[in-house]
Formats: sequence, structure tokens, C-alpha cells
Amino acid sequence: MSDPACRPGTAAAATVVIGLAVVLALRGVARSGGPESRGAGAPLLGARLRTWYRELLAPFEDELVARGVPADVLTYGQLVVSLLAGAAFATGCLFVAGWLTIFAGTLDVLDGGVARRSGEASARGALIDSVIDRYAEFAIFVGLGAFFGAGWMLLLVALAAFESQMVSYARARAEGLGLELHGGRAQRPERFVVLGFGGWVSSLVAHLGCPLLGRPTHVVLETAVVLLVVLSTWTASERVRTAAAALRGKERR
Repeated sequence: MSDPACRPGTAAAATVVIGLAVVLALRGVARSGGPESRGAGAPLLGARLRTWYRELLAPFEDELVARGVPADVLTYGQLVVSLLAGAAFATGCLFVAGWLTIFAGTLDVLDGGVARRSGEASARGALIDSVIDRYAEFAIFVGLGAFFGAGWMLLLVALAAFESQMVSYARARAEGLGLELHGGRAQRPERFVVLGFGGWVSSLVAHLGCPLLGRPTHVVLETAVVLLVVLSTWTASERVRTAAAALRGKERR
């Protein structure tokens, strides 16, 4: 684990700017007409926040479609950005890594929207997108593992990577058996947000707390990894239970 030099002044200025941006974003979410989502199977971010973000990205999707940018370009772009995010995590550039992770998640949203708007949506595209998603997410976890280096946090990163893949595998396996599973607290957007925000917030906290502690602390990123383990394990388990119950009901008919 590499600790950057303390820059509390720069971190304080960045915190103010980001705080204002978050306040404005929350006002936009509050005005969003998206439905509320509650219950054990509802996504962590909520339908209102998802609706607001998709509305925010809609003009970019229109522009990309108008310029004839293929959805595959965005899909592979997500992989490249995820590799860069993993490299940034591995080298201790947590602030950059966090934002790159969120950008990768944004590209993941954009490629699906562009495919639908341009009429490119197809089984082939869905296959490529799913495969690239797995590689992209794993690249970020590899970077996290390299950052923590050894010890109990490396074990937790490995567990978070495994459970995140299990969330996706449970859905894919259920779909192969004729079921549709879309619920769960820790879906892909939630995982990108937890790791992304965990990265850049951890960087800010490390710099702000440095004068008091005498060294950077990465407790925020550690907490994000622990949270991801819990949420992903819960989501994967819920999907398996839901699918098993549905299949049992089919067998009894």
C-alpha cells in the first residue's frame, strides 16, 4: 500500500467543490419524477436516483447516436477505463481511481442506451457486453488487491470480487433456466458507485486527516470494500433463493 504525500489544502478545496456538486445533484434527484423503490429486492441507489441519472445522460446518448458512434465502442471504452482505474488503484492514486471507476460505470449505462436508441441492440451485443463487464469489473478488483498488498484486506477484496461475480452469475444462470432476475441491492451500478465513491472519498479523507494522524488513513476505502462484500453476498443469496423458489414452483405445476 503506497501513501501519497499529504495535501490537506488541495483536499479541502476539492471537498468544497465536490460538496457543492453533490448538493446540486441531490436537488436534481428530488425534482426527478422517477418512482420510489422500496423493499428487500430494491436496488441500493433507488429508482428515483437511477431515473435522474438516465435523464442526465439522455442528451449524451442522443449526441452519440447522431454522430453514429457504435455501442461496441462504448463497451470496449468501458474496459479501457476500467483497466486505467485498476492501474490507478494499484499505484495509490485513489482520487483518480475513484472517478475513473464512476466513469466506467457511466459508459456501461451509455452503451446500453445507445444500443437501444440506435436499434443496435442484439443478442450478440448483449453477449459481448456481459463478457466485457466481467473483465472490466475484475480489472478494478485486481488494482484494489495490488493497492492493499497483503493481509486481511486482500482477502476481503478477493471475497468482494468473487461475490460480485456471483451476483452476475446467479442472474445469468437463472436466465439460462428461463427466469428473469433483475432485483438486488448491489447490482452493477451500485458496485461501481461504492468502489468509485469509496476511492475518491478515501483520498480526500486521507489528506484531510493527515495533519491530525500524521499519516494517511484509508479507512473509507476499507469500509467500502467491506460494504461491497456484505451487499454482494446478500444480493447473490437473494437471487439464488428467488430463482430456486421459482423453479420449485414450476416443478410442482
